[in-house]
Amino acid sequence: MRVTSVLLLHFEQQYGSARLAEVFRNHHFSLSLDYLRTPTNFISLRFLEQLADVLVRESGDPMFMRKAGISMAASPEALGFVYYLIRAFGSLEICFRKTVEHSSSYNRVGSFEIERLEREQLVLAYRSAVPESSRHVCELRMGQFASFPTIWGLPPADVSESQCQVQGAECCRYHLRWMDPLPMWGRYTGLLLGAVSGVGASMLGLGHPAFAVTSLSLVGVSLGSWVDLRRDMRRKDEALNEQAQGMMGSLEELQQRYDEMFRINVALEDRVAARTRELTEANVRLEAALAKQKELDRLKSEFFDNVSHELRTPLTLILLTLDSLLQRGPEEFDAPVRQHLETMNRSASRLLRLINNLLDLTKLEAGKTKLRYEPLDIQGFLSSLLVPFEVLADKKGLELELEGTVTTPVHVDVARIESVFQNLISNALKFTTQGKVTVRLREDDTWVHVEVIDTGVGIASQDLSVIFDRFAQADSSGTRRFGGTGIGLALVKETLELHTGGIEVSSELGKGSNFHVWLRKGTAHARDESIGSSANEPVVNRPSLRRSADVAAMLEPESPMSTPAVEALPAPPDAEAGPDAPRVLLVEDEPEIRAFLRGVLKPYYRLLEATNGEEGLRIAQKERPDLIVSDVMMPVMSGIQMLAALRSSPETVDTPIIMLTARQEVDAKVEGLSMGANDYLGKPFSPREMLARIEAQLRLRDAAVRAAENERLAATGLLTSGFAHEVRNPLNGLMNALQPLRESLTSGSPDPAMAVAMLDLIEECGQRIRGLAEGLLSFVRTGSKAVAVDLGASLDASVQALSWRLPSGMKVERDYQCSEPVWSDPGSLNQVWVNLLDNAVRAIGPEGVVRVSTARDGGDAVVSIIDNGVGIKPEHMERLFQPFFSTRDAGEGTGLGLALCQRIVLRQGGRIRVFSDYGKGTRVEVRLPLEADPDRILPPLLSEGRPTQPHWRT
Repeated sequence: MRVTSVLLLHFEQQYGSARLAEVFRNHHFSLSLDYLRTPTNFISLRFLEQLADVLVRESGDPMFMRKAGISMAASPEALGFVYYLIRAFGSLEICFRKTVEHSSSYNRVGSFEIERLEREQLVLAYRSAVPESSRHVCELRMGQFASFPTIWGLPPADVSESQCQVQGAECCRYHLRWMDPLPMWGRYTGLLLGAVSGVGASMLGLGHPAFAVTSLSLVGVSLGSWVDLRRDMRRKDEALNEQAQGMMGSLEELQQRYDEMFRINVALEDRVAARTRELTEANVRLEAALAKQKELDRLKSEFFDNVSHELRTPLTLILLTLDSLLQRGPEEFDAPVRQHLETMNRSASRLLRLINNLLDLTKLEAGKTKLRYEPLDIQGFLSSLLVPFEVLADKKGLELELEGTVTTPVHVDVARIESVFQNLISNALKFTTQGKVTVRLREDDTWVHVEVIDTGVGIASQDLSVIFDRFAQADSSGTRRFGGTGIGLALVKETLELHTGGIEVSSELGKGSNFHVWLRKGTAHARDESIGSSANEPVVNRPSLRRSADVAAMLEPESPMSTPAVEALPAPPDAEAGPDAPRVLLVEDEPEIRAFLRGVLKPYYRLLEATNGEEGLRIAQKERPDLIVSDVMMPVMSGIQMLAALRSSPETVDTPIIMLTARQEVDAKVEGLSMGANDYLGKPFSPREMLARIEAQLRLRDAAVRAAENERLAATGLLTSGFAHEVRNPLNGLMNALQPLRESLTSGSPDPAMAVAMLDLIEECGQRIRGLAEGLLSFVRTGSKAVAVDLGASLDASVQALSWRLPSGMKVERDYQCSEPVWSDPGSLNQVWVNLLDNAVRAIGPEGVVRVSTARDGGDAVVSIIDNGVGIKPEHMERLFQPFFSTRDAGEGTGLGLALCQRIVLRQGGRIRVFSDYGKGTRVEVRLPLEADPDRILPPLLSEGRPTQPHWRT
C-alpha cells in the first residue's frame, strides 16, 4: 500500500476526507479504509483495478490516475524522511535504479526491467504475471515514474508508452525524458576556498585564525551559492525560452487555423447568402406556381362543371327517348331490339350517375354546394334504401341485414345522404363474393353512428390512407378486377364533412371492411335559413326521382347480363364462318362487350373466348389461334401481362395481337406496342375498323410466313449449289470410267483387270455421290421430334456446304471442345449455321479468318462463330433480330436471316446473341441446352400460314 496509497492521498487532498469516506461507504469495498492507510499492507491487482475505476468515475477526471502519481508519488507525505535523504544525497539515476531493484518488495505480480538508461532518458519495460483489465494501473505507473524529478523542484518527466499488455503486447514499455538537476558544486567550492584563504590570512598575521577562517568561508559559500543560482537561473531561462518558442509555434499554428476558420466562415456566409437568395427566388417561383395551380384548379372545376352540364343534357334526352320506347307494348319491338334498348338504358343510366358524381364533386370543391337540412329518421330511411339492393344480394347469394332500432332524427340534406349510403352499400356488395353485408345503426349523446360491414376482399393496409382521396382506388393494378372512377368515396367523405360528420374505415385483407359513418344530432351544425319548412316532421323516406336509375346502374356491372340481343345482330348470309376461316381468340371481361364483339366477328372467323388474361394465355398456348383480340384492363391477369407472357413463349411469339383499351394516351399505346402488340384500337371503335385491322394483321402474318419460307428456300438453294459443286468431280470420274469399261468388255480381247479397275472406280464415285446426297437430305430435313445432334459434325457439314464460296485465301479455323450431343432438329440447326457462316463470309475480305468453336458452359453447349470483318455499327445492334432489317445494300438480302435464326434457336430452348466491335469483327454466340430428352416434341417453327382472301365486304 506504500506505492498505491498515493491514490487515497490525492483524492483526499482534492475532494476532502469526508468525500473519500462517503465513496467507501457507497461502494462497499472488501477492504476498509483503515486497512488501506497502513503502508505495509498488500492488496490484490483486481482490488486495485476496482478501486481505480471507482475513483476515476467519482472524480469525473479521466486523467485522475496519472495526476495522482505525479503529484503524490514523490511527495513527503508518501515517502516520509526518505524524501529528504534522496533530495540531499540522491540522483534521478539512483532513484530509477533503486525503484526497479526493490520492485519485488512492493509488487508481487509483475517485474520491471531497465532496457536503456542514458543521460536524461530511460526505456523501462514492465511484465505482469496477472493480465490487467484496464489501463488505469498503467497510468498510475507512468505518473509515479514521471514524479521523481519533482523531488528537486524540476518539472515532471515526459513519459510515453510505446506498447501495452492491456492492448495485447508482450509487455508495457515506457519511454522517459527529464531534465537532470544541476550539481551544487559552487557553494562547496566557495566554502573550501574561503577556509583555505582564512588559514592563509591567519598565517600571514592578517587576523585571528578563527575569525579569518569563518568570515572568508562565509564569503566563499556566498559567492559559490551565487554562482550556482546564476547557473540555475540561466538554465531555467533556457527552458523558458524553449517553452516560449514552443508556445509561439503553437500560437502561429493557432493563428493559421484561425485564418483558415475565418476564410471558411466567410465562404460559408457567402454560401448561406447565395442559398438564401436561391430559396427566396424558389419561394417566389413556388408562390407563382401555387397561384397558377389555384387558377388551373379553378379553371378545371369550371370545365368539369360546364362539361358535366353539357353531357347531362344529351344523356337526359337519350334516357327520356329510351324510356318512352321501353314504355311501349311488347308487340311494338322484337325481343332482340327490346333487349338492345334495355342495354342502352342501363349503360346511359350508369354514365349519368358517373357524370352526376363528377358534377357534385366539382361543386363541393368550388364551395358552391348548398344544403337543405331536413329531419331524417335514419332507421326508416335505411330500411327503404336497402330494398332495391336486396335484388343484387339475392343474385350473388349474399345476406343483406339492417341491425339497430329507431334513433333520434338527424338534420341532413336527404338527397346527398342518400347518395352517401348508396355508394357505401353498393361498394360493399361489389367487393363481397360470399358471406353477408350488415348495416348497423346506433347512437350516443352527440352522434348517430351507421356502420356498413362486409365480409369481402378487404383493403390492403397501404391503401387505407388514400382510400378517401379523389380518384384513388384500392384496386389500382392493371388487372382492374373491380371497376370504378375513384370519385365515390371522395364524394362520400366530403359530403359527410359538409354535414359536420365524418367517416373512417377499418379493414383486414381477405376478411372484409367496416365503414363507420357518424352524423351529428340536433340543429347546431345547420344554418337557420337552410332548415326546411318541415323541420318538425321527420322524413322517413323521401322518394327520389333518380334512385331507380342510380341503383340500376350500380347493379348493372355486377350482374351477368344476357347476350341474345347482341348475338341476334343482323349478320351476313353465312351466319357463321366456315371451317377454313382463321381462328381468333377474343379476351374480354365485360360480358356485354364480349357478346357484342362475338356478334361482329362470328360471321367471318372461328372464335375462341376468354374472360381474363390468365384464361386467354392458357387457351392461346393450347389452341394457338391465328390472331388474338384482347382488352387491356382485366381481372386476374391484365392484357399487358398476358401480352408479355405470350411474347416470351416460342409457341406464340409470332401470333398477331390487337389490344383494346379505353385509354387514348400516347404513353399507353407506346407501352403496349413496345411489349409486342401488333395494333392498338381505342374504345369506342367502329366494327368495320376492327374487321379491317384484323384482316390487315392476318395478311401481314401470311406475308411474313411466305417471306420466311422464301428465306428457307434461299438457304436450301445455297446448299444445292454447294452440292452441285461437290458432286461434279465424282460424276466426271464416273462418266470417264464408262468408256474404258465399255472398250475392255467389247473388244476382241477383253481385259478383265481393266474392267475390274473401272468398276471399282465407278463404285467409289457412286458411293461419294450417294454420301453427298444423303448429307444434303439430312441437312435440309426438319422434324418435330428432337434427336441427338453432334455439333462438330453439323458445323463441319455446314462449312463443307459453303466451301465452294470461300476464296482461296480465306481460312476457316475449327476448335471443338464440346463432345456431347444436343437434342434438337438437325435440319433447322444446319440452317442456322449456314446463315451465320454466310454472314461471316460476306463480312470479311479474301484474306479474312472465320473461327468456329464449341464449348460447354454448365448445362449449355456454346457455339461461337467469330470473324475479323468490318463489324456492325453500334446503332444497328438493337435491330439485328427484327424481321426485314438488313445491314446489306438494297437487293442483297431479305432481312429475315437472323430473325429466322433467333426463332429456330428459341424454338429449341436456346439463346442467340451478337457481340461486335465496329471495324474489328463480330462474334455470334448460340447457346443450346444439353439435357437428354429423346421424347421432347419441338414446337412448330412458324404458325401454319396460308394465303387468305378478304372475309368480309365493306
